[in-house]
Amino acid sequence: MKIRQRWSRFISGPGSAVVLVCSLLVVVGMVIFYPIWATALSHLRLPSVPQETKKAYPPFDPALGAVLPRHRVVAYYAVPGSEVTGPAFEPSESMYEKLREQGAAYERLDSAHPVQSGVDLVVSVPDSFPGPDGYYSHHVDARTIQSYVDFCQRHQLLLFLDLNFGRAPVMKELTSFLPYLQRYSFVHLAVDPEWMFPRHDGVPGVNLSNVRASDLNPIIEALATIPMKYHVPRKMLIFHQYRGDGDSLTNPFDATQAELADKHKLLADKRVDVILHVDSVGGYQGDHEDKKKQYAEWVGQDMKQYHNFRYGGFKLFYHIEAATGLMTPADVLAMRPAPLVITYGN
Repeated sequence: MKIRQRWSRFISGPGSAVVLVCSLLVVVGMVIFYPIWATALSHLRLPSVPQETKKAYPPFDPALGAVLPRHRVVAYYAVPGSEVTGPAFEPSESMYEKLREQGAAYERLDSAHPVQSGVDLVVSVPDSFPGPDGYYSHHVDARTIQSYVDFCQRHQLLLFLDLNFGRAPVMKELTSFLPYLQRYSFVHLAVDPEWMFPRHDGVPGVNLSNVRASDLNPIIEALATIPMKYHVPRKMLIFHQYRGDGDSLTNPFDATQAELADKHKLLADKRVDVILHVDSVGGYQGDHEDKKKQYAEWVGQDMKQYHNFRYGGFKLFYHIEAATGLMTPADVLAMRPAPLVITYGN
């Protein structure tokens, strides 16, 4: 009874209004600020369910953005500063315009394969003298190479770094140029076994070479690692073939008879687009027939027989072959399979 009387006096006394207002403020504050307090406190507690996993992305596809087989490559060849070797001896605007015109001639005949123009640049140059390392070759200086890289990047051209090893160790030589292939998606590789003496059994320009698949396969293996590691499209690798291969010979290692001893042992790797590129020189009566026959055998026949390369290439020489009439783009595309990489020297 006493408690009820005290409570009745309290709520009816002079301070009852203040108490009632304070109580209402407390209730309103709890309604407004509770969600904020609850969120803050939730971050202090360990999650009771597993956190959301990272979003899954599809694996990188090396075929994405690859030049072949959707396009045809038309490229100018050269040693920097040496006009006699090819029209790309200097990276000029006039050279670029002529290259585009040459590519357009092929695209008009085969619109299904848009042309990507390019430069086949010799960066490892063969020598007839040993040099300080005894390699019978030397490198083009880094500044010159970078000027071609910048030029090709500016004009959206492909760039093939062309290696002519001499006696230089294959992987040591390749390692010198790998950073360009790793950094730039438009940079690819070419190798000329005609100037390659991995067993130190000859001198470039003096002796004939004989190269084995075991000399070339490490190059394929090295290029195969690039797409997935650096997320660039698969690389093209041109093997220039100037003379026949030795797979049908009694002695395939005879340099006077074969340039590539055991072509059938070249690695087949889907991460690298290997092109066998007929690189012989005409300029004499009957040269068209000879070059077509070489392409039919070294590309058409060997592609079907060995199944370790998918594409054919072909080289023409503006000045050397002018005397007998340069093969036209229509002549080149009439060969089977039609070459997807075509280069022009002088």
